[in-house]
Amino acid sequence: MSFVRNSFLTLFGTLGRVAFSMVTQIIISRVLGPVGKGLYAFLVQIPTVLVPLCSLGLNYANTYYIARNPEDGKKAVGSSLGMAAFLGGIMVIGVSIAYYFMRDGYMQAVTPIQLGLILLAIPFGLLNLYWLSVLWGMDSIGKYNLALLVQFVVLSAGVTAAAAMGMLTVTTGFGIWVAGNVLTTLYMLPEMAKIVRWRFHTFSLSYIRQTIGYGAKSYLANVMTVINYRLDLFIIAGFLPMSQVGLYTTAVTLAEMVGYVGNAVNTALIPKLASEKDSLTFSMTPKVTRLTIMLTLLAALGMAIIAYPLILLFFGARFSGAFYPLLLLLPGIVALGGSVVISGDLMARGKPIYSSIASGITVVLTLILDFTLIPLWGITGASIASSLVYISLFTLNYVFYRRESGEKLKSVLIITREDMKEMALFIKQLGNKWVSRRKAVQDGKK
Repeated sequence: MSFVRNSFLTLFGTLGRVAFSMVTQIIISRVLGPVGKGLYAFLVQIPTVLVPLCSLGLNYANTYYIARNPEDGKKAVGSSLGMAAFLGGIMVIGVSIAYYFMRDGYMQAVTPIQLGLILLAIPFGLLNLYWLSVLWGMDSIGKYNLALLVQFVVLSAGVTAAAAMGMLTVTTGFGIWVAGNVLTTLYMLPEMAKIVRWRFHTFSLSYIRQTIGYGAKSYLANVMTVINYRLDLFIIAGFLPMSQVGLYTTAVTLAEMVGYVGNAVNTALIPKLASEKDSLTFSMTPKVTRLTIMLTLLAALGMAIIAYPLILLFFGARFSGAFYPLLLLLPGIVALGGSVVISGDLMARGKPIYSSIASGITVVLTLILDFTLIPLWGITGASIASSLVYISLFTLNYVFYRRESGEKLKSVLIITREDMKEMALFIKQLGNKWVSRRKAVQDGKK
């Protein structure tokens, strides 16, 4: 039951992030327009992409080893702090050098102030990634989701206030986003201090070697996944006007809402499978996968129906060009939902190499499709490329999963009558609990 609880905690946390993110996206879209939103999204994506690229996969290793042995959490906190400073510092130097050579070309729209904010975001973003993986590994799903929520709350409140005062620009919006990263670190600080009893200087070389050994297996997959997810935006920025980046990020934002179901399930699934302490076993993966695909498909159909009026109502007519790219992204998002769960299973089995292989193959496909379709069809081509890549990723992950589990394709795709009965029973139980709690509250008032 803890798996179901954690899945719903994560899903509710995700819905909270979606709500705050939507407020932010709507305000930025209305105030800055497609061009301003495009530049804002471009700036945000730079540290968002660079952080996992310099992580060496240590976040996945933290989760894996802490789930198996919670005592490793004490080693992970201080070691993560040291590695975030070291690796983040190297990336800051690299970005500074890259900016020097590209400031009159590809990065000509980025001002020195915006560059400074990018450099500040990298080490804090890396530390957040590591410390979040500690909470994830310790199965502190509630605290994990609250920590993730901090940045969204700060960004939403900050952007709303800046817009109300007439001070919202691309730079101030990005600055608020960076502040959200810093405040996320400060939010997690007391919890991390409790784990290590304020001994943050504890740096375990043996633990670092152990996690690098595991992380190296998943690091390549992590790099390839980032390329698969984010490369299209940077190619669009190179070939097309910033206004097209603004339209495409709007389509991606709405499409990603559909995919949050799979992420919620996966977040709860990996620690349970890796710890082997819960009644849940690997035999649950087929059921979880097919339910995730079904729920994601239903969400995708719902989004397809309401997307156009939703865009006009909240983002404005200037963003109507995001509708067709959004529709073309949805099939890939459904496939990605199932792929995320299967990939989580393989990670929990200690087989991250499979994810590396699958991601390596699909990144080649990403490069070919993006550089072919984006110059031809713009953001429509980018959406087609993304969907084809996500479907290919699901196919490859399933092939590796079947090799390990022997499960047939229909077991991860086709919903059974038992699944429907269990879902109906679970919803009924939730309804009964809600009625009981409401009645208890009313009785208490009397």
